[in-house]
Amino acid sequence: MSEKQHYSTYIENPIKRYLNAALFDLDSRLGRKVNLLGIFVIVMTVVLSMIGTLDNISSSTRSYIELAELIITGAFAIEYILRVVVARRPVAYMLSFYGLIDLLTWLPLLLMGNATLAIRLLRVIRLLKLIRYLKALHLFLSSLQDTIEIILVVAVTILIVIAISGNIIHAIEPDIIDNAFIGSWWSLVTMTTVGYGDIVPVTTGGKIIASILMVTGITIFAMLTGVISVKVSQIVNRTHACNNCMNKFSDEYGYCPYCGIEQELNRHQHCRECNAEINLNDNFCSRCGIKNAS
Repeated sequence: MSEKQHYSTYIENPIKRYLNAALFDLDSRLGRKVNLLGIFVIVMTVVLSMIGTLDNISSSTRSYIELAELIITGAFAIEYILRVVVARRPVAYMLSFYGLIDLLTWLPLLLMGNATLAIRLLRVIRLLKLIRYLKALHLFLSSLQDTIEIILVVAVTILIVIAISGNIIHAIEPDIIDNAFIGSWWSLVTMTTVGYGDIVPVTTGGKIIASILMVTGITIFAMLTGVISVKVSQIVNRTHACNNCMNKFSDEYGYCPYCGIEQELNRHQHCRECNAEINLNDNFCSRCGIKNAS
């Protein structure tokens, strides 16, 4: 029994318990079906909004699309009300990230007199609901939370580099780059290797600065990508639960990264031939030399 299912048993009302499992428990079969339905509805709203931007559709078709979006907005409003009613802690849900997103997917339609403007805003906010339904996005956001300090350091480093190089390139290429702000814009475009081609250095010094920025940008973003990839891998492989705080983490830690308590982890396996104890990372048994599964 999952944690969510365990807590949902405390709901005495069978209808509320059923709705709680459908709306909050993504580990149950019912919750997964509601999850797929939510993804389908959100994707349909995006498709409808894209169709509504076409110039060659008739006014009647556009009216049907707007009516469908109003109906879907009403459905999201009902979903939010149901979530508040059946949540184990309604206030905590309403103040949570997902609760605020659920609220914003329909509230602007009531607050704005211009329905067209509200619907356009809802189209953008509604995409954020996919975060609730897609596990991969959960993992990515969790990895960003664990690497927020590194991301801030990288962001500050990039700002410093583009500010310095923007002033330098302006001094070297004053005829092409009118001011340091345009130089900073060119530096950012060059660091990301986007290369719009609207500004091209012609002097030797400018080309040297561009080369340095390209190599620096590739290095910085590669390091950042590697750090996030490692964090995602650690989150996916969270198989051990801390004996103290019960938070899950990867077996590569000898201590809990949340509370700091040292953990006793089984890092050994037995050879399939001689039954000798070998390290999990070893492919061969040091006693008999037989290859073992890593």
